[in-house]
Amino acid sequence: MLVRVRDAKGVLTAVLPNLPANHDSLRVFHGIQDRDGQVGPKEAAEGRKALLPLGLAAEHTISRLLARAADGETFQLRAIASPVAGLLDRIASREGDRSDTEAFVDLLNAGDIRAAEKVGDSWEPQPYVIDGILNYFKVQPNTRIEDGYWDKIPLKTAHHDDEMFEAEGVRYAPGCRVRTGCYIGAGTVVMNQAFINIGAYIAGEGVMVDGGARIASCAQIGKGVKFGAGSGIEGILEPAGRLPSIVEDSAKIGAMCEVSGIVGEGAVIASGVVMASGKKIYDEEKDEIVPPKEIRVGDTVYQIPVIPPYRLAVGGALMSDSGRFTTDAIILKPGDLRDSSTLKHFQKQGVLYG
Repeated sequence: MLVRVRDAKGVLTAVLPNLPANHDSLRVFHGIQDRDGQVGPKEAAEGRKALLPLGLAAEHTISRLLARAADGETFQLRAIASPVAGLLDRIASREGDRSDTEAFVDLLNAGDIRAAEKVGDSWEPQPYVIDGILNYFKVQPNTRIEDGYWDKIPLKTAHHDDEMFEAEGVRYAPGCRVRTGCYIGAGTVVMNQAFINIGAYIAGEGVMVDGGARIASCAQIGKGVKFGAGSGIEGILEPAGRLPSIVEDSAKIGAMCEVSGIVGEGAVIASGVVMASGKKIYDEEKDEIVPPKEIRVGDTVYQIPVIPPYRLAVGGALMSDSGRFTTDAIILKPGDLRDSSTLKHFQKQGVLYG
């Protein structure tokens, strides 16, 4: 099973895949929480005793958490059971068979696993998800996908009936293409000719994926995001362990943009902006370059561009030191988009729509 640990305020603090699971251990994980889903000193004492058959070492994260809870700290546990024994372990080593990869895709479709999770204040890649997708490509054969298409990945809605569409709560406009193995939360609108690839995660609750937009493999889209017509977000499949591209809650991506990296909560990217690795992001307010987030995979360090929360990003250029040429860049305009006067200023300039 996979276990997510949250603190008393509901903030995710750890993701623990590949824990041994059986009926008793699942019962214990769910049973040691109180009515509010919290694990406190009383529940921790019961849990430590009941979890002994799992054979978790004293230094294991779960054991340490239960010990801290016994001393007065409170947290929440949520366990996700795999339908197949040893599934995450096999797909992480890319040794899963066809039935393994089909069970894995079901977990992706349900949103039970995802390619990246925000742990505390920082996004962390979940490499077993990318390994599982690559495992899927390895063992699944090409089959007929509708008339005239020959591919490994069927459409997510290929077998949906009216009740399934109603229960899912997602609007699929004619002509959109959504592959299986992606999660799309209720309240999402996927417009005509939009494309969503395997591994993508869309939180829903007001998300708009406009016409012709492309949500690539393993991209993470938060709640209330507006993704403009014709825009795209970079996909990541290799190497496993590299952080995928992310758009956090309530961000807005203008039309014909290309996103690579992390767009912070509530940020706005003006139409036509291309966000790419190595491209400088200049903060006018601080008169400095925004440093990228670094992710190390083996011996390679990847530079992940970052747009800070509640900032407006527009296209621009930076002058060279010699003053002889300019370099394409992204410019962060001064001001916090949570401030009404800042919003009115940008709307008056025509940078933002009212």
